[in-house]
Amino acid sequence: MTTKNIATDLLIIDWGTTNFRAFAMDESGTVIDKKEQPMGLLQVEDGNFAAALESVLTGWIHNYQTTPVYMAGMVGSQMGWVNVDYTSTPVGEDSLANNVHSFELPWGAKATIIPGVSHQIDTGAFDVMRGEEVQLFGLSKVVKQDTLAVILPGTHSKHATFSHGKMTAFSSFMTGELFSVISKHTILGKGLPEQLDSPYAFLKGVKEGKITNKLTSTLFATRTHRLFNNIAETAVLDYLSGLLIGNELKSLTQDHVYLVGGTSLCERYKAACEALNISSTYLNGDECFLAGMTDLIKVINND
Repeated sequence: MTTKNIATDLLIIDWGTTNFRAFAMDESGTVIDKKEQPMGLLQVEDGNFAAALESVLTGWIHNYQTTPVYMAGMVGSQMGWVNVDYTSTPVGEDSLANNVHSFELPWGAKATIIPGVSHQIDTGAFDVMRGEEVQLFGLSKVVKQDTLAVILPGTHSKHATFSHGKMTAFSSFMTGELFSVISKHTILGKGLPEQLDSPYAFLKGVKEGKITNKLTSTLFATRTHRLFNNIAETAVLDYLSGLLIGNELKSLTQDHVYLVGGTSLCERYKAACEALNISSTYLNGDECFLAGMTDLIKVINND
């Protein structure tokens, strides 16, 4: 979408560590226009979030000076615009709405940041999310279910459970980040030829990742399978991806999960689920995010 100088009723923003997405909405909750650019928190100079946001809105939103802005994601973290306290599980929409942080932007419009969610596990350690909670509540609205299990694949993949309309627990898995680090900075990824798609190597990795209780040992098979011609040199990274995803999925106890996120990565998770006899349903991350935000805005404004 490339519309310029549009008028809008509200702005919904997903502002993360590396990416920024803004949705211009009308009063019925329909997307009028969208902007996406690499303007995550790490790219905001000197923490001047107001100037960064205004640079996007100027020339795009005709009435941005009066348009309310609703934001979610890492923008509400310690490294973001405002550090908004986490809401602890179990959490429902009312809990999130009651703990938002609102403030006035330099140009006079009202801004509201949705809080993230924290969950304390049995050991006493905490897990956290920011932004995914909106997708999760949006998913519940889209599929019209209030009890479900969800996976949000990504750099830090999230597994969450809903019961009677509340998020009751979740876990983070560093699958995406581990894949990046291992493939780029260890012997397992050094000196590889151009990689080609290999469903065989991926599924081999999934199955071996599922059964291992010694992940750091099994990871070395990424090298030895190559040395002994068990997988092609052009398929090493597919095997590594499968190994990490399979090990992540071994923690699942549910027979069916929803996969929420981008198409490409969710397709990998769906293939892994099929190999492990886990039923799954995919929904687009943007669709769930917008459904969650529009519903939360109604709760916040008592509509």
